[in-house]
Amino acid sequence: MTPQPSLNGAAVHPGLLPERHDSVVCLLFRGERPVLVRHRRRAWEFPGGHAEPGEDIEATARREAREEAGADLDEVRIDGYYVLAGGHTTVVTHAQVAARRPLDGTFETDEVREFDVLPADLSWDDGIYAYLLRVLGLPGAP
Repeated sequence: MTPQPSLNGAAVHPGLLPERHDSVVCLLFRGERPVLVRHRRRAWEFPGGHAEPGEDIEATARREAREEAGADLDEVRIDGYYVLAGGHTTVVTHAQVAARRPLDGTFETDEVREFDVLPADLSWDDGIYAYLLRVLGLPGAP
């Protein structure tokens, strides 16, 4: 397993599920290329967010990918979770894009793009995305 770097105090737990979580992120791909969304007030990030009442992890990942990236997903895989220094717990999933529709402007993202590797201008500089891609053996880590 890849040694965990500092990650601004976050702890990553691949292959495990937390007792409770605050949000779900979906590491989204088209083939070997990561697919990220540009948030209106931040920068590039993978789609994700809080669960709706009664929604399971997979349903949250699918809804967030549809809302933020206009993406329908193939199989959703649950990969583990991470806890930020402040205690916020996010379940990590990954999936391939099955189909995409244009964004309609009703959600917080205004662009979707495929990359060869993660872009430098990410919404957060904690290194979690790159670490997750490496430790999970997924493409796109710089």
